[in-house]
Amino acid sequence: MITTAKITWLESGEPYSEQFQDFYFSTDGGFAEAEYVFLKQNNFPQRFCELAHQQINTPFQILETGFGTGLNFLVTVFHWLQVANLNCTLKYTSVEKFPLAKHQLEQVYSTFSHNWPQLSFICAELLQHYPQTLSNVDSINTTYMIDLFDGKIQLILLFDDAQIALDKLLPEQAATIDACYLDGFAPAKNPQMWHNDLFNIISTLCKPGAGISTFTSAGFVRRGLITAGFELSKVPGLGKKREILRGTKPLIP
Repeated sequence: MITTAKITWLESGEPYSEQFQDFYFSTDGGFAEAEYVFLKQNNFPQRFCELAHQQINTPFQILETGFGTGLNFLVTVFHWLQVANLNCTLKYTSVEKFPLAKHQLEQVYSTFSHNWPQLSFICAELLQHYPQTLSNVDSINTTYMIDLFDGKIQLILLFDDAQIALDKLLPEQAATIDACYLDGFAPAKNPQMWHNDLFNIISTLCKPGAGISTFTSAGFVRRGLITAGFELSKVPGLGKKREILRGTKPLIP
């Protein structure tokens, strides 16, 4: 069975995860943090602009660990719709073990629309297609495929343990991912999202030249990703975060 998120709501409108004792996002800088950690470190939207000048039949694929409230997805789509070739499809696959129910997402998106009104139309589009209920769902059926904006965006939600969900993508999806966002809750609070077996699966899913980024700079995460085959570097963080990680999967010689 799918277990939905257990949330405590703060006066600011921020949702706090009872499962992981951590915040999903900051109302002060959540949008900017998503842009900086995940888009800028993967050279977006510049790479999206380059796609606008190419004739591409295959979708551009992003993989995310930790869908949460969908903030990274919304910010990515916001930039994609502005610059990408209309003939190119964004395929965004995200894994989440404890998804928000639709009524919870509606409450979150009310906060988003207040703080970041530029996301309002994307929030509305996703809510229109988001599953009405996630209860009483057989554990085998944990994949939801959602077409948005007349098929320009394909959102694949995998509501399962990250390793189990991503392992099922192999071998069909091997070497197809163009960029990866690692955005589970902090490693100390959600260790199941940050271990070498998962990093190895992610590396296998990523194509040569794929980018990867994450808000954490924990040494064991950096070492694990390097062992999995990524070239990693530390870069300055945003706000109170001193450092973050970004990297690439090397091109085949």
